[in-house]
Amino acid sequence: MIPSLIYPGHGIISCRIPSTSTKPAFSTFAASYPLKFLSPRTHSPSLAAVYLLSYGGGLVSGDSITIDIECHPGVNLMLLTQGSTKVFKRRPRTVRSDAMKDMKDVKDVKQKRTEQRLNVKVYSNALIMQLPEPTTCFRGADYKQRQVFRLEDDTASAMILDWFTSGRMSRGERWEFMRYESGIDLLVGENMVFRDVVLLHDQHKNGHENELDLSSTKNMDVKTMLHPYECFATLLLYGPRVFPLAEDILGEFKKITLHKSSKLMGLLWSVSVIYRRETAGTEESMRGIVVKVAGTTTEMVRNFLNNVCLRGLDDLVGENLFARGI
Repeated sequence: MIPSLIYPGHGIISCRIPSTSTKPAFSTFAASYPLKFLSPRTHSPSLAAVYLLSYGGGLVSGDSITIDIECHPGVNLMLLTQGSTKVFKRRPRTVRSDAMKDMKDVKDVKQKRTEQRLNVKVYSNALIMQLPEPTTCFRGADYKQRQVFRLEDDTASAMILDWFTSGRMSRGERWEFMRYESGIDLLVGENMVFRDVVLLHDQHKNGHENELDLSSTKNMDVKTMLHPYECFATLLLYGPRVFPLAEDILGEFKKITLHKSSKLMGLLWSVSVIYRRETAGTEESMRGIVVKVAGTTTEMVRNFLNNVCLRGLDDLVGENLFARGI
């Protein structure tokens, strides 16, 4: 069950099929500042969609966002964003009492990082499609997000896209944020079937010497490690509803011929299969896939997602609103 009350930075969505209709409808649809939800009209009778937005076009330093979502039996729910999720620079908070008259009495208090959490419950025979635009962290941003998807049973399905860019490339910013952390948990019943965490930060930018530093082993900063790629994506497909898409992607991947080459490839991708054993002693069966993508441009990654990974989405739910955002 999702909470019945909302607090600042909190949103609640519950989507179900009413007893008097076959089209999904929202029984709960509420958000508080800085969150905002919009539900566009869909042409498909089996699809509901929500745009998850924030006032000001992005998340500012210290924002803490939590979104709780329920996708009830038989519902197809697509979650989208309008434009990339922008994360602004981490800034100190100025504290000054009314009694303070001298600027020397003003103190800067370190602000917490910007955080966002998505909690999704998917019931039997339902399909959740989390298809946002990429996250773009500005110079000096400090961002952490966690997405937790709980499938009620093996009949529930999920399509989860998590991708991010190097920053405001038009302004010459490439991997200049302070810290980026993003995690996905997928559970079926009480069993964890998938967990993925991406953590990028340079030790010299934030001074957190005891934290995991991806660049410390080779004495390289993030920009050097990831060059020349500017956009990375993780796409998770799990459950019977998305099995046809997963099979198509896996078929495309098997066509690739691996060979050594000195030529830089503009786009790299790989597929890993998620297996699960039905009962003790039985063979493991494919339940889903994880696609990892790296591209030298955001457009290249987007085109790959639309033309290879999601090209059958219209047949699946009647509309691909993610592709229409191009």
